Amino acid sequence: MKWWPIRGLSRFLTEKRDYKSDTSVKPMKKIFRRSLHVYTIDVGNSNLLNFEIKELQSPQYNTHRFGIYFADSPRHADLLIILGNPTEKMVEPLMNTVKQMPEPFGILIVEENEIVEENEKNSLQLPNVVGKLKNPEPEEILGALLKIMKGN
Repeated sequence: MKWWPIRGLSRFLTEKRDYKSDTSVKPMKKIFRRSLHVYTIDVGNSNLLNFEIKELQSPQYNTHRFGIYFADSPRHADLLIILGNPTEKMVEPLMNTVKQMPEPFGILIVEENEIVEENEKNSLQLPNVVGKLKNPEPEEILGALLKIMKGN
């Protein structure tokens, strides 16, 4: 009888992996080189992006080793991740969340590949947007967070 090796003991599955993002994001100020606290808000998506963020928080990706932590409040966060395109009723809660962010902060917009009218996109003016991702995998989100943090 052949025994199956226990995953993770024979080799490190995530340690040697290179997380890259093809999208262009702006690095934030140099004060976020060691740690980055992230707060996510869902403003209107099909729940797919929520699963991607939850997968990113799993031990498989181990974001804590990079110094990336998910905050429970926007008042404790350095970066706001907006999931989806804001619906009409979520614009006001989104703007209230942005007002609660301490300075300096950044905003990363993660969208799905849905058709959005141009007047809806242009009506919302957000400060400090560092980048936009379209329908990303967790690896791409992590790569973008590392770019924002370290400027790689």
